[in-house]
Amino acid sequence: MTRERRRFEGKVAIVSGGADGMGAACVRQLAREGAKVCAIDVKIDMARALADDLNREGGTVAAFRGDVLDEAGFRKALSDAMAEHGRVDTLINVAGGSASGLVSELDLEVYDRLYRLNFRSTLIAAKAVIPTMRQTGGGSIVVMSSISGLRGDPDWSAYNSMKAALINLTQCLAWEEGQHAIRVNAICPGPIASERMLATISTEHAQEYNNAIALGRMGHPSELAEAILFLASDQASFVTGAHLVADGGLTASTAQPTSWAKLPRKAAPPRTGD
Repeated sequence: MTRERRRFEGKVAIVSGGADGMGAACVRQLAREGAKVCAIDVKIDMARALADDLNREGGTVAAFRGDVLDEAGFRKALSDAMAEHGRVDTLINVAGGSASGLVSELDLEVYDRLYRLNFRSTLIAAKAVIPTMRQTGGGSIVVMSSISGLRGDPDWSAYNSMKAALINLTQCLAWEEGQHAIRVNAICPGPIASERMLATISTEHAQEYNNAIALGRMGHPSELAEAILFLASDQASFVTGAHLVADGGLTASTAQPTSWAKLPRKAAPPRTGD
């Protein structure tokens, strides 16, 4: 394990959706910075493989099976994770899902499913850890919202509305729990080039994203993990109720069809390392 930064030395962190992508990047960085990490995911084999790799490096990572659509199972995974070390200092909610469709055509069941995947799962996790955090003197919670929660997108009302609700929930929780030294913040990622995303879009679609981003490229999961861990760490000790946008400058534009948008673009160099 690297000893360059140890912001989470002695801390216990729970990451929901920690088996791959952005969640795994958080688990990896937390472990390397000294945290004892509990990764919860329905993809338990992947979560265990990640834990084994990091433990061989000298980390302390445990994997727990939890499906946010199985409320009883998810609650048990959270309970088991908190029992692993007898406390929790950091909760990072990454688990969630998306769906597209016009409001006039989309079945209400899709909205219900995304409510359970994104909003209700975050609510369950927060309610699980807050009593323990109060007892041990505080903690930090990072909620996975999105730039989609800040703007409207045609065909994406179910996803965008849930992400918008999470920003408001973040603000409510920040006020309710501030007196207990519990900070609650939301991260609002833009396009992140995770394996899952790259597997679902074409090369042409990926280039469209790149053209829309000021840096000329999508983000890497490790870059998003750095932003999330800043919010979770004591470096952000006076930050609560905030939403941090990490989108490479995508929302810095009005998206108007100017001539600049048609010019050839060169991508900024990617961040090195993982």
